[in-house]
Amino acid sequence: MVETIVILVLYFGLMLFIGWAASRKIKSSRDYILGGKGFGPWLTAFKFASTWESGVKLVGSPGMAWNVGWAAFSMGIVTPLCYFFSFRVFGQRLKIAFDHFNVLTLPQLLEKRYQSRAVRLLAAFAILVGLGGSLVAQFKATGEIFSVTLGMPYVTSLFLGATIVGVYCVMGGYLASVWTDCVQGVLMVAGSIVIFVATANVAFGGLHLNFLSELNAGLGAISADLLDITGGGKIPVSQILIIVVITGLVGLALPQQSVAIFSMRDVRTARAALVICTVFSALLAWTLTPTGMMARMVLDPANIPNPDSVIPLLIKEVLSPVTGGLFIAAILSAIMSTVSGTIVVAASTLSEDIFKLTMAERYERHPVLYNRIGSLFFVLIPMLLAIDPPTIIFWIGVFAFGFLVFTFLMPMVGVILLPRTPRRAVIAQMVVTMIVIPFWAVVGQKMTGVPSLLVGLIVSPLVFFLVYALSGRREMTEDMALLWKKFARL
Repeated sequence: MVETIVILVLYFGLMLFIGWAASRKIKSSRDYILGGKGFGPWLTAFKFASTWESGVKLVGSPGMAWNVGWAAFSMGIVTPLCYFFSFRVFGQRLKIAFDHFNVLTLPQLLEKRYQSRAVRLLAAFAILVGLGGSLVAQFKATGEIFSVTLGMPYVTSLFLGATIVGVYCVMGGYLASVWTDCVQGVLMVAGSIVIFVATANVAFGGLHLNFLSELNAGLGAISADLLDITGGGKIPVSQILIIVVITGLVGLALPQQSVAIFSMRDVRTARAALVICTVFSALLAWTLTPTGMMARMVLDPANIPNPDSVIPLLIKEVLSPVTGGLFIAAILSAIMSTVSGTIVVAASTLSEDIFKLTMAERYERHPVLYNRIGSLFFVLIPMLLAIDPPTIIFWIGVFAFGFLVFTFLMPMVGVILLPRTPRRAVIAQMVVTMIVIPFWAVVGQKMTGVPSLLVGLIVSPLVFFLVYALSGRREMTEDMALLWKKFARL
């Protein structure tokens, strides 16, 4: 225990130092929100990948693998598609569009693209709700890890973890988030490999050439459902489809991911970042998911209160105090990288798209102060909601990501693919999506069994193209014509 605490203290000290160093370079909102927009392939890749491969991945995915077996690969196995679409299909156009309109936030981009203040406000509201939900999942993961590994009550652990992460996020801004993500990304990969090897040693006496056969035999002896692609119906095919769609679209439709694209040095950066992200993702997927499945042969199911406790219990069971401390640092790296990026994006929306519109004179006098107030808000509120969250980490994360993806998907398609998209189609689609998904999650899903995100996947493009068709033909604006000429040079 002493070794673990020492490692964590050193790790937090390093993160806080980097946050302090970065804070000294913050002179304006542009610095706090985008860090100067000059990041190369490695910093861009680790920022993008570390934000996506979050605490949900390091804690939630192994827990889901313990619960459903091979079906848990439905998320991790398609993650490279996320990076391919984000950097090769969408990313270069997004970068050009962001620079063309010279904006700081995604709502500002949509406002200028569609020449509509209403679109900007709807986008800001969606970000506040969606990223708030994502932060609840991350803070819950923080509380679970501290609680199980350090033997502290969950609520005390939650407040401790959120305070440490919150101080770092509020102080450092986006620049600190990018700098630390390289360190955190390395820790995530190293920690995942360490716990994978250690769990295999306990479960099978080590890694062998017939490792997969041994794993399948062990799972089959427990339950044939663990070998099924749907986990015996625990993850229906419709849910797998939703996960695949969400994963493929995150770079286009998730604000906390697209900011890494906006802050790239240039469009050429995207090509190298794609390779780095894919290798990073493969290492995590092929270590964490098998680790969760092997936990079936290592842990007593009677001692597992919920899937989110699998990784914390494995840490105590298969790792030494030193390696356990390193893996806890890896999990906190995943959480902190996601939390810091998410808080900065949410805070920039609150400050730039709410504070700036409602109290312009006050905001302009102290813009960075209001950026930090926004960050503090997104530490305190999600932390309080995480005291008693509605479900396990995996599904909180999936819902929050899905809400954002289906809200922003069609407006962003209008930015990079459909230059004549009318604002009324975007407004109608955003309003309907933001109402239907939460309503269906609370009422419709219980009555019909149809997942709310599947409804969002159908309703969002349906409403958009229906209003688009009814709006008649529109001429391309001069601004969009100029943007399309820039796209043509790719």
